[in-house]
Amino acid sequence: MVNAEAQLLGEHGHEVMKYERTNAEITEDGTLADKIRAFRDVAWSEKSYREVKKVIQDFRPDIMHVHNYWLVLTPSIFAAAKDCGVKTVLTLHNYRLICPGGQLLRKGKVCEICLKRSPYRVLLHRCFPGKSLLKSYLSLVLYNETKKRRFLAEWVDAYVALSEFGRSKFIEAGLPKDKVFVKPNFMDDPANGALPGKSETWGALYAGRVSSEKGIETLLRAWQGLDYQLWVAGDGPLLEDMRRKKVSSVQFLGLQSHEETMRWLRETAIFIFPAWVYEGFPLSLLEAMAMGKAIIASDLRPRREMIDDGVSGLLFEAGNTDDLRTKIATLIRDQALRERLGQAARATYLARYTPEKNYDILLSIYEHVLQS
Repeated sequence: MVNAEAQLLGEHGHEVMKYERTNAEITEDGTLADKIRAFRDVAWSEKSYREVKKVIQDFRPDIMHVHNYWLVLTPSIFAAAKDCGVKTVLTLHNYRLICPGGQLLRKGKVCEICLKRSPYRVLLHRCFPGKSLLKSYLSLVLYNETKKRRFLAEWVDAYVALSEFGRSKFIEAGLPKDKVFVKPNFMDDPANGALPGKSETWGALYAGRVSSEKGIETLLRAWQGLDYQLWVAGDGPLLEDMRRKKVSSVQFLGLQSHEETMRWLRETAIFIFPAWVYEGFPLSLLEAMAMGKAIIASDLRPRREMIDDGVSGLLFEAGNTDDLRTKIATLIRDQALRERLGQAARATYLARYTPEKNYDILLSIYEHVLQS
């Protein structure tokens, strides 16, 4: 999304400079001393402060828009911008600012305990992706330090949530209401105005990580006994376990490139998104909408903002195998409904999620920040 936004701004005549760092500088290429220093400075890096301050002084931007500051950059970069008199915008791609685990997720299920109670449970449950105790601890340190600074509100001029639901959660956790805006993800039209004929599509597609929180186990239970092809595109910790179940009419494709995944999406009639987790704004779901697919998705609130149940897709109760199976069977037997839902999904994409629509939202946020 960083590259897409930078390109979008450039196409509209804005001068954009991208400043990028990677955690591989520490985790892969760094010396032991580098690692110790980075872990010690997880909430404030004097080095990053100085480097970003110099970049700002050389480029002299109106706005510094940040998409990720974990682990190398740290919140110190916002102070650097503030000290240079530059406005700052932070896009909240996940929930790390208000949840040490970053995903409002514990053991594959939605968890909001840290919004109300002690965040130290991140250590007990190892909530950080990959269950690393060290990363869980570092994330907790970062969370505590940012919370002391009112979630960086003294430095950040605008936060960008990806959905109204996300905005509500960030405000519930303590972010200032008047600083939290909503701008969803966007993408260029993958169909380029030419969708395949409905008679050319058949079967269903799941595209994503093959892991518990993505709902793959629920999906396979729902698919038992169905005489309709399901393709599963993706890799993950449950891939071999799922293959061993040998569910008829299910083919596991393994890890696919984006181009290969889009080819499968073009050729299938139904797209299924069964995740149990909130997520931010899933691009795979947006791609299916843009391609005019009949969509079945779990009914967690972020999806309800994208899918109008019964109009632009079908929603099922997250984790409910029987409900999912009912929705799948409905679409398999009703081609007219598939076509109607797909047309409405694409219409929603064209009305809300194109680059031009997104540019207008982004520019309005920038203008508000510059005038505040």
